[in-house]
Amino acid sequence: MGQSGGATRLSLSVALADANVLLPRTLRDYVVYSAKVGAFQVHWSQSILDEVSRNLVKIFGLSADDTAELEIRLGEYLPQALVAVRPRDLKVVDKVDMDSKDRHVVAAALSAKASILVTDNVRDFPREWLADRGIELLTAADLLVRLATDHPEELKKAHALTVGASPKTEDAILDTLENQIGKKATDKVRAVLATGPEAQSESASGD
Repeated sequence: MGQSGGATRLSLSVALADANVLLPRTLRDYVVYSAKVGAFQVHWSQSILDEVSRNLVKIFGLSADDTAELEIRLGEYLPQALVAVRPRDLKVVDKVDMDSKDRHVVAAALSAKASILVTDNVRDFPREWLADRGIELLTAADLLVRLATDHPEELKKAHALTVGASPKTEDAILDTLENQIGKKATDKVRAVLATGPEAQSESASGD
C-alpha cells in the first residue's frame, strides 16, 4: 500500500465508510475500486449495509433481491471489508454526545481501528472526540481529493474499473460523480486522469 507523501498528510490506511458514501453507485464504485487496487482498506458494518439497502429500496426503487445481491457482491469482492462491531465499542459510543442514530457508525469505526471515517453527514459526528482517538472525519469529496493527491495511480485504476463496470460513458460517469461530490473535487479527479495514459480496465465482479 502506498504511503502518503509529505509530513502533513494523514494515512488513508483504514477507512470506515458510512451508508451515504456507499449509497450512490458511482461514488460507491470509486470507493470500492480504490480499496481493491490498494489505495486504502475500506470497512463497513452490517448495520451500515442494512441502511444502504433500506435506502436503495426507498429512494431508488430497488427490490430486496437487488440489495441482497449487492451485499453478496460487495462481500465477495472485498471479503475483509465487513467488520464485526464489538459490544465494548457500542458501550463506549453510547456515552458520546451525538445523534443516537449515528452511534453504530462510530462504533464500527472503533472496531475497524479506522484512521478515517468517511461520511457526508460530518455535522452529526463528534469531530474532536474522533480526533482524540486517531480518527479523521472526511466527506466523500475530501476522500476523492485525498486520493487524487496521495494515490493518483490507484485512482486512475479505480476510475478504469468504474468505467468498465458501468453502462455510462466516461464523461457521463464524471458528470455523475460531480453531482455527488461537487465540481471542485471532481476537477481534481479529472486532473489526475489527464496526467497520463488511462489505466487498463480490469474485469471484476462488483456493484
